[in-house]
Amino acid sequence: MSTVNYRVERVDRLLAELRYEITRGMIEGELDESLGFRFVVPCSKSIPEGVVWCEFITRPRLRHWVGMVEEPKLRVVK
Repeated sequence: MSTVNYRVERVDRLLAELRYEITRGMIEGELDESLGFRFVVPCSKSIPEGVVWCEFITRPRLRHWVGMVEEPKLRVVK
């Protein structure tokens, strides 16, 4: 396995885990619905002397605003 494939697979796993933890945390009321995380990668391959802006945000929205591609795997059971 190449280093690039390893890194992509690892990021994919971490994002899936993050999605699960955020979903559970919000369903169980442990996390606020408005989260934010930002950072800058100090180099860009596509823009000389550029940087890469990375951002993750969560905000409450009406269901029809987000055009959900897939239904969430976790559901609230009453």
